Amino acid sequence: MAELNPGSRSTRQTDVGLMTLAGIAQRCARETERFFQRLSHDPRYCFELFRRAITERSQRAWELVYTQYRPLVSGWVKRHSAFSETGEEVQFFVNRAFEKMWRAVTRENFARFPDLKSVLRYLQMCVHSVILDQVRKRELSVIAGKAGGASPGDQTGNPAVEGQALERVHRQELWEQINARLRNEQERRVVYGSFVLNLKPRELYAQFPDTFRDVKQVYRVKENVLARLRRDVELRQILGRNA
Repeated sequence: MAELNPGSRSTRQTDVGLMTLAGIAQRCARETERFFQRLSHDPRYCFELFRRAITERSQRAWELVYTQYRPLVSGWVKRHSAFSETGEEVQFFVNRAFEKMWRAVTRENFARFPDLKSVLRYLQMCVHSVILDQVRKRELSVIAGKAGGASPGDQTGNPAVEGQALERVHRQELWEQINARLRNEQERRVVYGSFVLNLKPRELYAQFPDTFRDVKQVYRVKENVLARLRRDVELRQILGRNA
């Protein structure tokens, strides 16, 4: 939200720090409405609501933040380009984004946020982060399933790979193991584009026309990588140890 022009409204003189939490929340809601109506507004009240929630670790203030900004965060989730590929509901990511911010921003580092705009920008980054985490988890499951020899749709063929193993294997460790087996930039772009960004071969070729001769090459690289992972005994042993 943009800052209110000094002196444009009498509320500029209000001592926000002396207001009650309920009063802050009411003014935050009012100023937010003015913002969406493209009227002059004062972002100090909403910023103060975040400040009390985080620096004072006030559960009530955090509940008010959640109530105030849940619609905005829901909109960010719905408009995210990767949301449709996650297989989760909007509310799942709304909750995860707020939880991520609550854990990451402490009373000590809140000082790095100079205004409401910076706080909301960080909250939006949390939305982006939790959605991509879910996409990676989903696509790593596909990769691991192929590496173990089971097809993506095989719900009963290899539960140690498709189910139990992926629930217990630290996905960062698994990703590092897979990445270490990729031989060149072509393979890295195919794997990352296919299983993290969920791009189709034609979309990958359009994204990196200097890396691939044609769409057929994208298909060949992808199939070769998956076939190699499928035959990789060490990778299968890693999955087995963590099952």
